[in-house]
Amino acid sequence: MSFKQQTVSTPQSNFDNLPTRAGVYTLKDSESRPIYIGKATSLKARILAHLRPRFDDPVGTSLKDQIACVDYIITQTPIEALILENVLIKRFKPRYNIRLKDDKSYPYIKITNELYPRVFVTRQIAEDGSKYFGPYGNVRAAKRSVKYLRTLFPIRSCTLPLDGVKKFKACIDYNIGLCKAPCIFAVSKNEYDLDVSKFQLFLEGKLVELSKQMYSDMWKASRTQDYERASKIRDEIRSLETTALKQRIVFRSQKRDKDVLTIAREGEVIAAIAFHVRDGNVVGRDKFVLEGAGATSKNSEILSAFIKQYYGSPEALTVEMPDELVIPYKLEDETDVELLLNIQLKNREKEKQKIRISSSSHSSENTALLKLAQENAILVLKEEESKDEFRKRERLRALKELKEILNLGRIPRRIECFDISNIHGDEAVGAMTVFINGFPERNSYRKFKIRTVRGIDDYSMMQEMIGRRFKRLLEADSKKKEHGYDEPPNLVVIDGGKGQLNAAIAQMHQDGVFGVPTISLAKREEEIFLPRRAFPIKLGKDSEALHILQHIRDEAHRFGITYHRGLRGKKMTESALDSVEGVGEKRKRNLLTHFGSIEAIKNSNPDEIAQAGNVSRKVAQVILASLNQ
Repeated sequence: MSFKQQTVSTPQSNFDNLPTRAGVYTLKDSESRPIYIGKATSLKARILAHLRPRFDDPVGTSLKDQIACVDYIITQTPIEALILENVLIKRFKPRYNIRLKDDKSYPYIKITNELYPRVFVTRQIAEDGSKYFGPYGNVRAAKRSVKYLRTLFPIRSCTLPLDGVKKFKACIDYNIGLCKAPCIFAVSKNEYDLDVSKFQLFLEGKLVELSKQMYSDMWKASRTQDYERASKIRDEIRSLETTALKQRIVFRSQKRDKDVLTIAREGEVIAAIAFHVRDGNVVGRDKFVLEGAGATSKNSEILSAFIKQYYGSPEALTVEMPDELVIPYKLEDETDVELLLNIQLKNREKEKQKIRISSSSHSSENTALLKLAQENAILVLKEEESKDEFRKRERLRALKELKEILNLGRIPRRIECFDISNIHGDEAVGAMTVFINGFPERNSYRKFKIRTVRGIDDYSMMQEMIGRRFKRLLEADSKKKEHGYDEPPNLVVIDGGKGQLNAAIAQMHQDGVFGVPTISLAKREEEIFLPRRAFPIKLGKDSEALHILQHIRDEAHRFGITYHRGLRGKKMTESALDSVEGVGEKRKRNLLTHFGSIEAIKNSNPDEIAQAGNVSRKVAQVILASLNQ
């Protein structure tokens, strides 16, 4: 399907002039970072609605405060908008969209497309003709599955370039029964391919077909009096059936392939589960953690977002599309979801009919499947909550350690770090990062463009930034307060040595700010400098307190460098051509690329300019006259 699209960018002040056509929009913050992506039948109405969130919607209010501009793509139909919305969300993962967390990092079992296929666990999916199975909940589970199956169907996992001609030396896998060693021609090509086929059938959950095939092989071996081989196949069948009994849940009454999806939520933590039912067997389970949903988001809205991303992602090419999707409740945009699913089905050139969306009310079997899925989702939720609690306890322990080391009066729950970024004093900037309870609070990060200092003077730059930051604490006018910016820190960390620390403290005292614990962290030896202490503190590399200080310092450095590079990049693109009428960014780039400098353009002639800039001779004359004024 091809899209006819028109991409534009509009500042918030011009939102009233947006089109009323269908399309996809990307809301961006002041740094042009995508923060929300959505689709709409009327772009203008939907985008303006973001500027008027409900009073009881804190997520919408927070989003509104960060909207600086919007990019939008007009599409011919709402269906094109639906597909494009999903693609953009997967690409940019905006903060305020409901999205799968780390879904691209899930492991898959890969069977390669080679003369003698090999099997291994990977996190990368490539268009190389190989077959992928998954995703698995964790890499250990995938590796356990591969190890077990290789005991039944010995497929190689080595990287030898087998071509059926050159002979190699067998490895230890041959000796322990995990490979039949095609590298030394110990197995025929047909027998090896048969093992690959069985391996694949198991991963696809086609246990009935696999069992029939293996029983057939056993009887053939028995009839030819190859009793050793028949006995081996019999043992494999028993092992396989035992595993299937333990790992598969069987629903014999239904022949339709189904996927059962549901979610469980507790506060901002949301778990999603997808059960795959094939040939009446529950053959697999995928689990995910979702992020980006607000407290006011409906369960049906969250489930809809999960379904779109789960089946609309590139990774979904490895997921066999079902005949039926079973969900616990009706979706508000069920028609859109069905269209997306069936478009995916059509793109894969499958012969199946349309995918049907069903609820638990359709059958007792669906009710049982959903109950099972819901119980699994709750378990995943508890796992995630326990991980979150563990991380919080770890950070609290580190903060207590930091309190003792620095002899603070209380645990430093709010830590602010300050860093200067510049190259030979050019485009100097400052960065402030904030950690709350040991974790980054990115909404409270601030950047400073150094205004008063010229040349290389890190101390004066630090003083300017510290002065501007703490001035807000002394402001009495509540209208000037910003979220989190008027809160005093429990600890200030300066990136640098003793000199930067003294400069920062001197500025704070000059401004009347006292009693704020302040230290500096020198990067080379990771030494901690304190006021009125002659020698620095040096913590062990395994110190959790040091890890928090390093984390916030590295965040400040990254944040500052990003801002600094942005300013330098902007300055580098500025030139005398900016004021010439009829010369946009593309023409300016073409001219500078061709001539190399403004001076070279001045010394050229209108014909050269017209050819290099792809402009008329009249415009070329205007450019030349403007530059030589």
